[in-house]
Amino acid sequence: MNCFKTCFSKMSKKGLLAGAALAICLGLAAGPASAVEFDVKNTKVNLGGYIKLYGMYDIDGNVNDSIPNGMGDEVNAYGVPLDGDPHSDESRFSMTARESRLFLKTSTPTDIGIVSTYLEGDYNSDSDYSSDTWSNSRQFRLRHAAGTLTFGDNSVLFGQTWSTFMDFAGAVPVMDLAGDPGQPFVRQPQVRFTHNFGKGHYIALAAENPDRGFTMGGLLFQNAVTESTETMPDFIAKYFWSKNNFHLSPKVLVRRFELNDKDTMAYAFSLTSHLGFGKGHKIYAGLTWGDGIGRYAGLGLNSGAGIADTGDIETVEYRSINTGVTFALRDDLAWTLGCGYSENDEDAYKEGVLSGRANKDAFAWHTMMVWKASSSIECALGFTSMQQEVMDGREGDMMKVQSYVKFSF
Repeated sequence: MNCFKTCFSKMSKKGLLAGAALAICLGLAAGPASAVEFDVKNTKVNLGGYIKLYGMYDIDGNVNDSIPNGMGDEVNAYGVPLDGDPHSDESRFSMTARESRLFLKTSTPTDIGIVSTYLEGDYNSDSDYSSDTWSNSRQFRLRHAAGTLTFGDNSVLFGQTWSTFMDFAGAVPVMDLAGDPGQPFVRQPQVRFTHNFGKGHYIALAAENPDRGFTMGGLLFQNAVTESTETMPDFIAKYFWSKNNFHLSPKVLVRRFELNDKDTMAYAFSLTSHLGFGKGHKIYAGLTWGDGIGRYAGLGLNSGAGIADTGDIETVEYRSINTGVTFALRDDLAWTLGCGYSENDEDAYKEGVLSGRANKDAFAWHTMMVWKASSSIECALGFTSMQQEVMDGREGDMMKVQSYVKFSF
């Protein structure tokens, strides 16, 4: 846990920039707006989305210039440039509207239950024929596409959506799509059965897409010629219980790795919670631990398993903690402070599974102020500090001043 001391030391030296940034005030005229709702025969249809302009100023780490097509807009602690890397000491300002999105929801009563669908996409995909130089064009991409049949206290979901291993009720609010390290973040195809015991009380069982992610090798692995085969889905069980201003949700994940004609089982556990207090204030907390959790650990940037020097499959042990608090300063104004820490076990590096470039530990903290100017306009200003250390001992850190204006419809 010496990483915490190092991180907070750097925070005290560099965090003074946040004070000036957070003093900026945003002012906009407000007006009501909502998604479009209408009926088509026996189906209720809801069409909506939002337009979001996101601006950022990277400090002591210009990731945008080192990642093609501006994907540095979403950098988190796992992607912080290491000391000595290109652009590691540079600063940069940029803006993007690529997160803007559209959704379509339907609900239809039938003889066997209520059939609901959800389709959502955004423009957060790269374009092969354009760049930031002249048009900033982005391609539309699929985020969610799922249908659900609800009958009595049960429901069955088929399609692509957030993994059952996730829990937004226990997630600290963040400015962008990256977030602090350690927060599970996976969206994928799945089949999920849910049984509701009562309001805010359910159990969910899911079989999800088994993509092994980085097990194919690359910069993070010593053995870059590993062949991966998937013959079994990932299985997840989730329990969710809430009452008044509190909830608790334990989850378990079981998956199988098949590499170079060998196989092994892996598993992970997660416990998330939130506690409401006062007038709209919330505390969030989450713990994750596993052996072979891999891409479920956050934005797919952690390693699950690989081939050791012995030729056998070795899984990578992982653990993380996330926590934060949101204070409702007014009905339309909220301030959030959060942090996250994650760690991959060094044994995988010593056994020849991971390369020196693979992440050893990562830490980030962020603060943000969000103002709901109206039901359709939201403004935010925030600051993030990130640090990582890789297996060979190299380190890197950077900061970001962030802001956005979002128009919902």
